[in-house]
Amino acid sequence: MDRKVLLAMVLIMGVLLLDQVISPRFYRPKPKPVPSQQGSGSASTPGTTAPAPSGGTTTAIPSGTTAGPLSAAALIQPEVPAAPGEVRQLKTEHFQATITSEGASITDWVLPGYKDEVRNVPIDLVPPGNRAYKVIVEAGGKALDFSQAPFRITEDRAEQGVLTFEARDQSGIRVVKTYRIGNDRRLLDTEVRVSAPAELGPVRYRIGWGTPLPITEPSTQPNQLQAVALLGTKLEHVMGAKEASPERVFSGNVRWVASRSKYFIAAVIPDSGTVSEVALRSDGAWHTTSWLIGTASPGIEVARHARVYAGPIHYETLAAIGAGLDEVANLGWRWLRGISVLLLQGLNALYKLIPNYGVAIIVLSAATKLLFYPLTQASLRSMKIMHHLQPQIKEMQEKYKNDPMKLNQAMMALYKENKVNPMSGCLPMLLQVPVFIGLYNVLLYSIELRASGFVGYIRDLSAPDVLMTVAGFPLHLMPVLMTASTYALQSQTPVAPAQKGMMYVMPLFMLFFMYSFPSGVVLYWTVNNLLSALQQYLVNLAEDRRLAAQG
Repeated sequence: MDRKVLLAMVLIMGVLLLDQVISPRFYRPKPKPVPSQQGSGSASTPGTTAPAPSGGTTTAIPSGTTAGPLSAAALIQPEVPAAPGEVRQLKTEHFQATITSEGASITDWVLPGYKDEVRNVPIDLVPPGNRAYKVIVEAGGKALDFSQAPFRITEDRAEQGVLTFEARDQSGIRVVKTYRIGNDRRLLDTEVRVSAPAELGPVRYRIGWGTPLPITEPSTQPNQLQAVALLGTKLEHVMGAKEASPERVFSGNVRWVASRSKYFIAAVIPDSGTVSEVALRSDGAWHTTSWLIGTASPGIEVARHARVYAGPIHYETLAAIGAGLDEVANLGWRWLRGISVLLLQGLNALYKLIPNYGVAIIVLSAATKLLFYPLTQASLRSMKIMHHLQPQIKEMQEKYKNDPMKLNQAMMALYKENKVNPMSGCLPMLLQVPVFIGLYNVLLYSIELRASGFVGYIRDLSAPDVLMTVAGFPLHLMPVLMTASTYALQSQTPVAPAQKGMMYVMPLFMLFFMYSFPSGVVLYWTVNNLLSALQQYLVNLAEDRRLAAQG
């Protein structure tokens, strides 16, 4: 009956593999290149993008399709009168934003409470040399990138949390950007006004964070830098890649658009129902950008209000902000999110009592084990009895090998006599899989574990533990302990002689699979193995005594 244990473990590993490797690739949008327009001459630099064609005769791009150059005009700098370069800061207890008059853009967005583990400084969500919160305007056959244009400060009340900038191109295209610290001090309220003379025709514009987030943890993978957007209830994303790929444009009820990394996000949240189109693109070199797209009628000024959240992917914070921003938290498939949220809340509640996330993981592991104790107890007892009945079952199989009906009747009678259900060994384990996967996602992605230590040399439960490095190869102790705990569990599991070899293969496979996993995940698995081994030992002991008493 050890086959059922093996089946459950293989199923769990298969689900994890699907979640981590196969699923992102399978569900990644497959772009279909659209032939570029002849003579378009479109030009763009990394982190920027050209707007879509203006005018009411342009064929709409269906949701989820790809697009080549969206403008027949090259992306150029506007001709704006020179203005002195000025820098202002807007600060709250959650962020420090530095805003320059060049482009009226954000040059720094520092999170005081978080450390950049790569650069050993407070995290700045605007990479060095980049600028965020950009505006691109297309009208009159040209596309103007205002991200470096000289703006004038027309309202300078930084101490009160208000700044307004204005720039006007010689053609009459005008952009006004206002930043304001509102009631929710985790957010920066913004307003962008765009207008152009009526003779230039319809206006098409883009607003967005416009730059990828930096890698702030050594364990972060480059493809975790993504452009994401929520349209209605559907989350769309484009992952970073070495090579540039065609831009993707999506239509629908845009709730927010963002750039994200593993633990942080910079999201632009427009007013509800005001935006119906977004663009997500991968510009190569792992750079991704995201944009809101809008239009304005000839001669009409459009004002687009949005809130900017740039900070940690902290579930409770994102849920409090609203607009479905919490959908970006990696808590597993939709049907599992409720379980994952409950486990995350339990982990945080334990941390408030015991301010050590490593200890909280151990307690939560024990609590989940206790929760399923009646189910697992019945399952383990059934497995032990079934293992004891194997010789009798083999005799029946040999005796009735030519009569399947009598074999089935004899086996059912044997099961009834020993009060055991052959299916009871596997079903309870399958019922635990959602909880296991939910806790796995919580421990793998929750920012609470980032830079959170446990004991000794384990100073970051969100990253692999590194005991030492030999010839450039990191030695992780926790996966080795996890492998030993797997052997301990296997040693207590009833195993048929023909399957002894699997006892040695499975732990080694687990070591290979989880060697570079975050230490918090490995700690949970190790504790779960040890508790399972103890429970199996006690069941074996009790059943052996019972069978010995029966003679």
